[in-house]
Amino acid sequence: MRFSRWLVLLSSMGALLAFIPTALATPGGANGQAAKKAVVITSAPAWTPAEQALTPERDWINVGGNIQQQHYSKLNQINGGNVAGLKEAWHIHLDGSGKLAKYNNEATPLVYAGVMYIPTGNNDVFALDAATGQRLWTHLANEPQNMNTICCGWDARGLAIGEGMVFSAQLDGTLVALSQQDGGLVWATKNARWQDGYTMTMAPLYYRGLVIVGVSGSEYGARGHMTAYDAKTGHLVWRFYTVPTPGDIGSGTWPNNTEWQHGGATIWNTPSVDVNTGILTFSTANADPWSSRGPGDDLFTATYVALDAMTGEYEWHFQPVHHDIWDYDCPSPTMMLDNVFGGKMQTAMIETCKTGWMYVINARDGNPLLQIDEKPVPQNAFQFTSATQPIPVGDAFAEQCPKASEYPAQAPDNQPFIFGCIWTPYDDKQFVVTAPGAGGGTNWSPNSYNPATGYVYTCSGNSRTAFKAIPNASATYVGGRTFTGFQSAAQITGTLNSGDFTAMNVLTNRIVWKQHYIGQAFAANVQVLTGAACSGGSLSTAGGFVAVGQPAAIGAPSNHGLLIYNAATGAQLAKLPTDAAVQSPPMTYTVDGKQYLVAYANGRINTRGSGLRAAPSRLRKHDLDKALTESGERPLLPCLCSQMISQANQEGF
Repeated sequence: MRFSRWLVLLSSMGALLAFIPTALATPGGANGQAAKKAVVITSAPAWTPAEQALTPERDWINVGGNIQQQHYSKLNQINGGNVAGLKEAWHIHLDGSGKLAKYNNEATPLVYAGVMYIPTGNNDVFALDAATGQRLWTHLANEPQNMNTICCGWDARGLAIGEGMVFSAQLDGTLVALSQQDGGLVWATKNARWQDGYTMTMAPLYYRGLVIVGVSGSEYGARGHMTAYDAKTGHLVWRFYTVPTPGDIGSGTWPNNTEWQHGGATIWNTPSVDVNTGILTFSTANADPWSSRGPGDDLFTATYVALDAMTGEYEWHFQPVHHDIWDYDCPSPTMMLDNVFGGKMQTAMIETCKTGWMYVINARDGNPLLQIDEKPVPQNAFQFTSATQPIPVGDAFAEQCPKASEYPAQAPDNQPFIFGCIWTPYDDKQFVVTAPGAGGGTNWSPNSYNPATGYVYTCSGNSRTAFKAIPNASATYVGGRTFTGFQSAAQITGTLNSGDFTAMNVLTNRIVWKQHYIGQAFAANVQVLTGAACSGGSLSTAGGFVAVGQPAAIGAPSNHGLLIYNAATGAQLAKLPTDAAVQSPPMTYTVDGKQYLVAYANGRINTRGSGLRAAPSRLRKHDLDKALTESGERPLLPCLCSQMISQANQEGF
């Protein structure tokens, strides 16, 4: 894989251009424009829940905008009428941090009082002047480069700020608190050990003096937990294990053996919080191994879990996938929103999942607000499959049946494939192809919500997976090694994989509009991105638009961009060009009355680990076409880029 890291800031056309030519980053990319006055870093306070629940305007103080994780902003200076005219205001390269093939870099920046905070996939943290891109400080994480228990790319999805500190959850299992003033280390605590298969990819959550963080690692036999630390000292306050100890709530859903000790249910993303009740919710990952476990629903794997945010005490759960054998967990962040359900205003917890459905749950008690039926599903005695699965009443936004034409006549075991729709089980006798695949539906990408439309905007992919179980997989556990328990098989050359960006009505669970993406043809043993899954998440604003990164494979190698759609109709309003794919959620803020739209253009353009060389960092965008590599592909520049617009009333919009 090959990645490029940018954070791009966009600005309007017209008179504003006269004021921003020098706001572009320096040719070397190390710093943005020199500040015209000294930048004062204002320390973040000990936020109250009410402050964190406000819909963002000037600042973006939580990774999801607010702690309901809505990825929505009240700002409207940039709107459907002028968004197509945005131009780059500044960009900055991040010293090559997170540049190598192993990195994913999916972070959403934070902004408070004119200063931006952003991590890379190497957990290096940068503080920047949000108006100019000028570097204020850098904290180098010095991550061990020999970590070999990281699933799905080296990644950091964001930070938390509060009480004058910046909090970062590192891949090596260390939670750190940095001084907001200079990036110096205030405290560090070990939340888990990477050597045992544990990592951390989520942005921590600051809440009422606590820093709350989960662990990743369900593909390595990790046992999930959510943990709260004292923000001032780093001392542990509470811990909730998402695979219960025998005798605890949910333990009866596991067989009477040792599977629970390495059962998975890790946590990929930041919780959402209902500030009226103090309940936080999050979703958990698949069970480990994926296949060949004993009987039971395996709580709290592939489950929505609700806890008291201050004590970690269990409140409720809802499991959208019982006894998961397909990796159908819901790794996107849960979202909370208020709307009228059943004739009265209620708080909903909403998430879209790998199953291809949206689940609308009462955030107070875990009961469905929109109908979800337990229905019989196909059975397989080898897998101890659940007799029923919860199926929402509404539209599926992702494909749920595979096509036989996408696979060869014979599987690797020289037998024909078996094809089945969602919930089709598999065993150790023959390869079974199902859809969505393990990478289908909504993966980690955060959703956004627009209260004016009542729509949730979700990224998804249309993948398939061919499964064949490995017998007695649970007995093969070795700490720090992959622990999935199945074999897979590839599609045929020429298969076109697709993805979607969909607006879902939260009151009906129906599709309102959809943008469909088709990638390049799949070629076996050729390491070039072919899938067109929408990945990275979106931003919705009061300006009437929703922004999302164009799928990387469509733009590879030289036509990447941030796509802007009308939030109500789905009509494309603009494509804002970037020199790498945007695979993280955009965000927006203001400095001195000017609104900025930001995208971290950071995504892979191909999967080649060699044969490409990066262009010198001194090259500017207009020079890149002259710096093609020997393979004819666009060189890669790690960069943080951002686009700016003046106040609409100043510029005549």
